[in-house]
Formats: sequence, structure tokens, C-alpha cells
Amino acid sequence: MKTYNNKILSIYFLYLFLGCIFYLNLHINEFPSKYVFTDWLINYEGGYVRRGLLGQVIFEISNFLNFQIKSTILFFQIIIYSIYFLVFYLIFSEIKINFFWLLIIFSPILFLYPLSELEALGRKDIFVISIFLIFSIINYRSLNILLLSFISFFSLSSFIHEITIFYIFHYLFVIYIKNKFLINQKFNKKYYFFILMFIGILLYLNLYQHNFVIIEDIVNSYNYEDFITTESGSFSHINPSIDAVFLKTFNSINLVSILRYGFLFLLSIFPLIFFIKIKEKHEDKYFNFNNILLVIILLSIPLYLFIFDWGRVIYINYNFLVIIIILFFSLNLFDESYLKNKLKNLNNKLKIIIFIFVCLAFAPKILVTDDLASLPLYRSIIKILEISTVY
Repeated sequence: MKTYNNKILSIYFLYLFLGCIFYLNLHINEFPSKYVFTDWLINYEGGYVRRGLLGQVIFEISNFLNFQIKSTILFFQIIIYSIYFLVFYLIFSEIKINFFWLLIIFSPILFLYPLSELEALGRKDIFVISIFLIFSIINYRSLNILLLSFISFFSLSSFIHEITIFYIFHYLFVIYIKNKFLINQKFNKKYYFFILMFIGILLYLNLYQHNFVIIEDIVNSYNYEDFITTESGSFSHINPSIDAVFLKTFNSINLVSILRYGFLFLLSIFPLIFFIKIKEKHEDKYFNFNNILLVIILLSIPLYLFIFDWGRVIYINYNFLVIIIILFFSLNLFDESYLKNKLKNLNNKLKIIIFIFVCLAFAPKILVTDDLASLPLYRSIIKILEISTVY
């Protein structure tokens, strides 16, 4: 059974990787007018600006090597998706894949989402997720190295996309878990001061220094005057204040959208709630999985108030949550016997029904105002086949 499940895993990851590469190559023909590419073009040529690091790196490499900007962007996209899928594949290849893990792996808001909702493909979100993934799987030998790694990884991710700031809890939680169960060193007051000072600097850069950027200089650093302006795609989102962003999103939220995405999120976390329990020797009044899950959900609420693309938000949130679940399993914190008993009590017929409902029936689109998509895996396969016949 393990061999069979691992074959399914290999085929699925190969499909995901090849599907992403296929669409990334297809989408590059829409450069630079497509929204996602304007985000990649944001650089520091007009001064410090949020999410400008990657754009500046691409700008410098392209100029130095005399490459087309779009070719450099495509190269970076392929590299980061290769890292993302390869690291996850290597992690899951070391795990005994059972029904619980199949529900996680085939979730429509995890690996499949960028293929089922192509507006999410090629975004900088993949860097934010991949950097956190790599940070979480490294075995650190000391608290000092762990904190220095946190500064490095979190800074890199924040300068690529400021959405990282909202995931500070996830990083700090990983630090807490790794120190408590792996390193076991005293967390001195100087560490708290160091972290607070670091976060303060990032907030200063992103909330204050960012305001002095000259967007025209960024746009003019490229020779795409006929295709992009300061009002094109992501460039138009550089200046709006936090208040304006909040009001735009808040005014678009209604009960239907909350119920729609709430239903989808509950479907996706059902396997976690039903199958997972922390070992009794590690569990206490506060440190239990339900409390951890509740805190993570509550801390994600601000993202839904500031970001219009709820599909992307739920996708990033679920990736971060799964990475934390993997960390817990790697540290042997979950009760394996509890999981086995839960799986044993499910017959095959019920497993099929649960799998179809949780993994194959629904998926989010991109915007808070969008309805849910149906049959995401089936439709993604059909779409690729149809486009392939044309080309």
C-alpha cells in the first residue's frame, strides 16, 4: 500500500510541476501587460519600495547579462516552483502516506490551487511559502543560529513581498517549537529585544520609507512605455494608504463571501481536526492542537481585511499551516496511535466520499467576490489537454 501511495504521490507531483511549467511558458507571452508581471517589475530604481527586492535582482541580472527581462522572470519562476515541489516531494517521500496525508496533499487549496486558478500562478507568494518551508525544515544546533536564520529568511521574504509581515507569528512559533523540543536553550531578554527591534525596522521601511518612492522612475527604468504606466497592475497599488486598501476590501465583503470561504476552509481543515492530536506528554491546557489551530486562524483574519484576493490568502495560509503540521510530525509530537485508530474506523466507502468532498469537489477562485469553482483537479487536466491540442 505504501508503494502504491508513493506512486500516486510521484505522478501527482510530476503533473503539478509540468502543469506549472507549461502555463508559465504560456503566460510569458503576455509580458509585460499581464498583472502578475507588473508585480515582478517593481524595483528600487525609484527608491525603497515594498516588494522591490526581487524586481531589482532581476533588473540587475538582465542588464548585466544582456538578457530579456521576461526571460529572467521566467527563469526565476521555474526555479522557485522547482524548489517548492521538490522540497515538498522529498518530505512526503519520507512519510508513510496514508488517507490522512492524501487528504492534505490533494487539497484544492494546497499544491493544485495555482493550476486550478491560473491568476494565482507565477505570483511572488510562492517565494513567501518556499522560504518559510526551508526555514522550518532546517535542523538548527543552537538558538543563536536559529535566530540569525530567522532574521535572514524573514528579511528576504519580507523584501520580496510585504505580506510576510502577517506571518510573523508562524515564524516565531517555529522558533518556539524548535527551541522547546530540539535545541532547549534559555530564551534571554536580549533575544526579545533583538526580535522587536528587527520587526520595528521592517515596519519602518514598509510603512514609512516606502512612501517616498518615485513610481515614475521605476516604470521609466524599463522600455515598456507602450505597455505599462504608473497605473498599470501592481504599480497602481504601490501608493494607496492602508486605510484605502482596508476600505476597498471591507466594502466588498458580505455574508455570502464569508460563508463561501468559511465552508471551503472548514472542509480543508477537517482532516487536521479529525485525525490529529498532540501526545499527552506534550499536551497541556494551552499547548494542544485545537488551541494552536484557533490562534493561527484568528491571526489570519487581518489578511482577509486587507487583501482583496481571498483565494491567494487561503492558499498561502493553508501552505503555512501544512508546513507547521509537517514540523510537528518530524518532531514526533503527534499521537500516531490516535491517527491510526481514526483511520481504522473509516471504511473504504466512507473514505471515498470524504476524499471526493474534501479534495475534488470545490476550490476557491481569486477574488473575495468570486464564486467557488467546482471539480478543480478534473478541470485543470481538461484545460491543459485542450490547450495542448491547440499548440
